[in-house]
Amino acid sequence: MQMKNEHQQGVIEEFEKKIQRLENRLEKDKEEKEKLQKQLSVVLTENAELKIHRSLMVLSGYESKTEYLSYFLKPNGYQIPRAINMPSSSNAHHYLYASISALIYGNVYIFGGWSEYKFRIAVISGCEIQELENKLNFNYDWNSAALTAANQQSALLCFPNDEEWKKCEEFDGTSISMKPATKYSHKASCLAFLNDEVIVVSSWEYDGPKKVENFNGVSWAQRGDFPKAIYLHSCIGVHHGYLLFGGQYEDQGEYYHPKDVYLLRKSEWTVVGQLKKGHTYSSATKIGNTIYLVSGSSKPFAVEKLEWDGEKISSAKVISDHSSEFYRPIIFPVDKFYCA
Repeated sequence: MQMKNEHQQGVIEEFEKKIQRLENRLEKDKEEKEKLQKQLSVVLTENAELKIHRSLMVLSGYESKTEYLSYFLKPNGYQIPRAINMPSSSNAHHYLYASISALIYGNVYIFGGWSEYKFRIAVISGCEIQELENKLNFNYDWNSAALTAANQQSALLCFPNDEEWKKCEEFDGTSISMKPATKYSHKASCLAFLNDEVIVVSSWEYDGPKKVENFNGVSWAQRGDFPKAIYLHSCIGVHHGYLLFGGQYEDQGEYYHPKDVYLLRKSEWTVVGQLKKGHTYSSATKIGNTIYLVSGSSKPFAVEKLEWDGEKISSAKVISDHSSEFYRPIIFPVDKFYCA
């Protein structure tokens, strides 16, 4: 009986040792996990800083066949001419003329354009533009709009150049699918996210001025009107908000280029900043808390750098300009070695 008890005690002690070893290992793993989490936090912070200070590639479609105006833009506004190889244009305009763009899986896709390019899909691969065999269902140009999906796995294209300016389709890098049309026309507008919904504001056409609609992925719904019959503006989504920049509106036969920056948040429009210059047909992008606004067709064709503090534009300054009209320039973040 004593031998049996001693054996059972030995088994118990062995289990206790195994449990202790497991507890020691778990404690060590916990310490290792905390160490890795701290390292990850540092890396994420450093990458965030890198993203904030990344440069932009600015591609113009309003170029002659003999003059290349596109450039690499540093955060301080310094421009460096930098070319991307592209197919030669067979019509009177440049290959990128009147096109729009969006990101899909981190790649820049180009949609539509002029003449034979109006149904085109192309992609920037490395330092070269390659045209795809896929064709769009509708004719898109600089009065149309494109928006990268929140997960960057597709792009929403809306408001083709037809009599309605209401249709939409989606491209995922491989296939094209139809999406619901808006109720009102939205010529010369733009698309951006407000939380999980897509917002479009106003129109150049007779039935759409001031009209605001949102898309929840299934259908479009009308929201309260925008204060002005704006068009030719640009926009971006921010945390719990939608920012609208520049544009043009008409009042008693006079045309105005407002410098107000409008924020849509909780169904209310407020002015949250002032631009230094007027902007039409501009493009906007946000890197960290910095917003770049690149003209466009309004002289002096300025590039503005805006700082967003979560509630308002805390600063705005012109950091550069270009010598000619760019009309919805294609802009995207790059590092300093891109296509160097």
